Amino acid sequence: MYQMPDRRDRLDSEVSDAKTRVVIDREGTEWQVREVQTPQPWAQATRCLIFSSSAVVRRLWNFPDGWARLASRELLGLIEVPPE
Repeated sequence: MYQMPDRRDRLDSEVSDAKTRVVIDREGTEWQVREVQTPQPWAQATRCLIFSSSAVVRRLWNFPDGWARLASRELLGLIEVPPE
C-alpha cells in the first residue's frame, strides 16, 4: 500500500494566531484541523478541535496540548479517521 509522506501536511501559514493543520487521510480526503475557543454555554470545554472536510465536520473536546505536532496518523486517530 502506498504511504503518503507526512511532508504533504502543513501548518496553515495564513492563520498566525490560530493553530491550524491540513492532513490527508488514506482515502485522499483533506481535513483542516483547527483549535478554536468555545465560549458558548453548551460547550464541554473552553477550547475544542474542529476537523472539517468537504463533507464532514467533527468537534473534539478532549485533545492533547501538542496536537499540532502530532504525526498525521496520530492526529487523525483522535477522531478515528483512517490515516494515510
